[in-house]
Amino acid sequence: MVCLLKIRGMLQQMSVIERKLADFILDNAHLLRDYSSQQLADAVGTSQSSVVKFCQKLGYKGYPDLKLAVNEAVITASTLNRENSEQSQAQNDLVGLVEQFQFSLHSHLRGILEINPEKTLLDVVDGLAQADKVLIAGFGKSGIVAHDMQFRLLQLGKLAIMHSDPAMALQLASTLNSGSIMLLVSESGQNTDLLKLARYAKQRQIRLISLTSYKTNALSMAADIALFALSGDENVRINPILVQLAQQHLCHILYLLLCQQQNNDHQLEAISKLLNVLEQP
Repeated sequence: MVCLLKIRGMLQQMSVIERKLADFILDNAHLLRDYSSQQLADAVGTSQSSVVKFCQKLGYKGYPDLKLAVNEAVITASTLNRENSEQSQAQNDLVGLVEQFQFSLHSHLRGILEINPEKTLLDVVDGLAQADKVLIAGFGKSGIVAHDMQFRLLQLGKLAIMHSDPAMALQLASTLNSGSIMLLVSESGQNTDLLKLARYAKQRQIRLISLTSYKTNALSMAADIALFALSGDENVRINPILVQLAQQHLCHILYLLLCQQQNNDHQLEAISKLLNVLEQP
């Protein structure tokens, strides 16, 4: 599933030939195991070298690796569909619904390290660790991810600021300097208010980190470092939820890497005790 989600996520940044290859694979994933790279090239009307370059663009060494990944995705999806069809209950059955959601979520979470190189994640962690202040912004449902990340950074003693109102967020941005970081969270990467913040960061030479869906978008192109979460699940009901949870999961990975780097368990224990006071009657 991860492989097919990656292909869907990259459709907008593909050339005409690459798009033809992608569309053919998405429409005929179950047949790809019987195709050689030359047969795939002939079916699409391109060269074998174009197939190899397409595979490498997706992060695979060559066509055999891509074909294996697609075949695994097909088998996994087929297994899930068979298990669901064996249940003699209605389509909206609770168990079937939960299992499908958990399966899709697992695919999205697995894909995080496939689309975000280790070096990129470590660069973000180093930047957050060294920053004197972090402005986090995300509006609408992206605000849930932003608020959670602010809480994690505050736990680590990092000055993290945010506001759900775009005008106030821009005012907060005026307090940043060249030693600060701006982290902008968006599913589409096209939010007008976030793009205004991104332009402001560029003008003030403030380091900009974006967290968006895995596709070409204005925000990720403007960022100094772009982080991604997989999107493109065909179920329109759960895709926005999956993107949000994948973004939160990626933020939690950054948080854990920061914890590991700073080795400040004593501080976390102290903050945990402080928070427990709020739970007391």
